[in-house]
Amino acid sequence: MKSGQLFWGLFLLTIGALFLFTKYDVIYSDFSFVWDLWPLIFVLWGAIVIFKNSLVRPIISALFGIFLAVMFFGIIANIFSGFGFSSSRPDRDFISENFSEEFDSSIQYANFELSSGAGTFELGKSTDKLVEGEAYGTLAEYDFTSDIEGNRAYIEFNLHKRHFNLFDGKLRNHLDIALNENPVWDFKLDFGAAKAIFDLTPYKVNNIDLNTGASNVKLKLGDRTDSTYIDVDMGVASLRIEIPENSGCQIKGDMVLMSRSLKGFTKKEKGFYETPDFDNAAKKIFIRIDGGVSSLKINRY
Repeated sequence: MKSGQLFWGLFLLTIGALFLFTKYDVIYSDFSFVWDLWPLIFVLWGAIVIFKNSLVRPIISALFGIFLAVMFFGIIANIFSGFGFSSSRPDRDFISENFSEEFDSSIQYANFELSSGAGTFELGKSTDKLVEGEAYGTLAEYDFTSDIEGNRAYIEFNLHKRHFNLFDGKLRNHLDIALNENPVWDFKLDFGAAKAIFDLTPYKVNNIDLNTGASNVKLKLGDRTDSTYIDVDMGVASLRIEIPENSGCQIKGDMVLMSRSLKGFTKKEKGFYETPDFDNAAKKIFIRIDGGVSSLKINRY
């Protein structure tokens, strides 16, 4: 089979399959990572030129067709899906669980832990209770635990592992969480291919430990504590952080293949950035990032 036939055949087959599987929720993933993989177009194009008369060329052409289909689909998906701090709520017929824990005035500190795979996660509303939440979708079965030890509360949401059939209906996992504003919070967030919107401006945030796979994450911070520490370990992910204008911010980490948009930051040395007058800022945010092929954007508001 000719290289051109392989290219167009696999291009059309891949893009058709992506549209079909996404329409029926057979696959559930975020495609924002395509913005960061565009240099591979030139890599594969160059390989086709080099191996023009080689037996390897049909294989490269096939890979090129699949890659361009994923790129094309990802661009369309990102343009038309949008990404803000508010999103449409899923079909109410898919509500599967509700969670709640009353607030005790003795609680001064709280740990929130989320462990899940693919899905959509929203956190940022306030509640008079310690925590409230709703899980939507055929995959949204969570093990919820809440413990209080002295003046500290421990909240955990862990996606319940179970067997399922990929073609047995629509696969959805949406978790919507509201927390109490009074305690000082530590967050541990661990998930895979997901879209996450965390508006933490209502809360007193001490630590954030964020571990993601192929995800699109938007994180907005407030200034209710003097110091906030963020530790990020990203895979092929897109991370957008919004920080208050009056807070000083320091970024350190391994960002070798990471596209960066750090407007208002000064580069101190390799992998080290700070906002102006960081040392004199009353409120400080410390960010440590370990990322692979990822996208990082930090805005000040």
